[in-house]
Amino acid sequence: MARRSLTPELSALLVASTLGCTGPPAEVVIDTRIGDRQAQTEAEAARETLAALAEAGAQWWALRDARQADATEVQAGDPIAYEPAPPRETSSLDAQLHALREGPIDEVSMITRNLAEAGPELWPQISTLLLAERERPKREYKQVLGVIGGDVPNRYGHFSLHWKKAHGHDVRVSEDWFEDLLGLAPARISKPLRPVYRDTLLTVALLRAAAGIAQREPALVGEVVSTLLDAAYVHGGTFRDEVGRSVDAIGDPAISHLMRESVTPDDAEEGSTAERRAAYAIYCLDRMDRLHPSRAIEAVAGDRRLLADVLGAYGLVRDGEAAPLLLDWVDADAPGVRRAARASFEAYVTGPLPKVRRKSIRLLGGQTTTQRAELSYREHARLAIRERLSAFDPELLEPECELWQPGGIVDPKCEGQPERLFHAYIERIDARRSSRRDALVARALSSSDLIAGAAMLDTLLTDGSDPVEPDLIAPFYVEVADRIEAEGDPTRAAQLLRKSAILLADADPVRARELTVDALVLEAQVEGIDEGGRQMLLGTARDLDPDGPAVSAALGRLEAQLDESGGSARERLRNLMLMLLAALGLLAWIGARIHRPREAEGTQ
Repeated sequence: MARRSLTPELSALLVASTLGCTGPPAEVVIDTRIGDRQAQTEAEAARETLAALAEAGAQWWALRDARQADATEVQAGDPIAYEPAPPRETSSLDAQLHALREGPIDEVSMITRNLAEAGPELWPQISTLLLAERERPKREYKQVLGVIGGDVPNRYGHFSLHWKKAHGHDVRVSEDWFEDLLGLAPARISKPLRPVYRDTLLTVALLRAAAGIAQREPALVGEVVSTLLDAAYVHGGTFRDEVGRSVDAIGDPAISHLMRESVTPDDAEEGSTAERRAAYAIYCLDRMDRLHPSRAIEAVAGDRRLLADVLGAYGLVRDGEAAPLLLDWVDADAPGVRRAARASFEAYVTGPLPKVRRKSIRLLGGQTTTQRAELSYREHARLAIRERLSAFDPELLEPECELWQPGGIVDPKCEGQPERLFHAYIERIDARRSSRRDALVARALSSSDLIAGAAMLDTLLTDGSDPVEPDLIAPFYVEVADRIEAEGDPTRAAQLLRKSAILLADADPVRARELTVDALVLEAQVEGIDEGGRQMLLGTARDLDPDGPAVSAALGRLEAQLDESGGSARERLRNLMLMLLAALGLLAWIGARIHRPREAEGTQ
């Protein structure tokens, strides 16, 4: 039987694979699949073997330079000075970054934990580091993360390890890269991959720090969420799985920002990063169980600020399912919540008609027709406002109409019906709100308990609306202030006088200035205020009312108190000086008595 000679290509491949054996042993992953095909042909097995050998050769070639450089590297780097505490300044952050990248490998765990607790003042630097381009290829990061079961998506966004685990395969999938990487012995990472290991530690630490910053600083939540969504597509999406956990850690404060980020930009091309980034924001909301409007609103209903943010975001997202839920909050007591709900529903019923997705349906006989795939947000809003008016005030309803006329023409009157119905509904509930306010004012003013009546008016004024008839409320506050002053509480009385002055600032500026002066005089009488504070308060009152008798009397009392305190201070000082002179005289007499016997002995 004649032997077959090796081809030049196969010979070169065998030589490369032999040279590859001179470096560190490559990691071998055995994947056993049980599917429809129970066996493979010899040709398929040979092709797979050749492909594996080719990949090993390519990997050896790519790591050759790193191995040569590593041949002269010592086992542990030179010690680097840094402060072993969570960084709060740029210099401390830079020192720890340098130590993590170049320092001894046995210190990276402590540094990583410190970086994970970096403060909000370092957010600009952290954001830059998260979005920086990586020098080493994605496959090297995948090799490092593969040791702990870190799932890295392919170029199509597919997570193979999660898919295998969901389909019954016995594979390890890490759900916490931070702790799993820190629990990994560095010896399990080959020296050429140590820089990748260090950079991976840095990235997971910064992702955890970003979540902590968003929790501690609400003003930065939007920037943090936007940066995390960008980081999900850095380096081919290498860190996307851990980014999702960082978003989860932020919690409900991230909902409104994820909603805004889920809107695809108008100029985004199909399949672009911008489009996939918006889809990932939707995925994050779904992962948090906050994608459906009812779940999102229910989650933040206890926090007025978050609730207003979420309701306001629907004005941009325009999810049709949210339309009836927005109507539940257009008459809320909190002014911010009320304004956000009204503005969002206004966005549903105004502007150009939305585009409606259609689907093609094949009929019997081979003919096709097109039907709407779903209701538009405008149609959802129309149905919601009609249903609300049917239960709230049917007389405000208008007859049903046909939006599309023959020939594809839009009826403008019918197009504007949802907006008209919404405005009619708002006018009616505002009128009823005003009636309730008037009744509350009347009940407060007629209350036999003046302090309780003032508390009712305080509640009324905190709803954010303009006060009803300040000429009635302000005198009532003044009367209550007089009662409280007589009971010996000048602080509370001054507060009521200032509130009255604010109410009358536009209607009666002269009276408002008088009330402010009275409040300043009362505040100067509060116990615990030093002389400097009293002088400042009464000086301000004198500037507002130079000839006022109350101000002049208060200033006279203050000057008398200062003179009295100054006289007593001088008397105390005089007595102290006399006592000091007496003590000195006594010491001189004692000294003379001590030295006199010695002088007598010297003369003898």
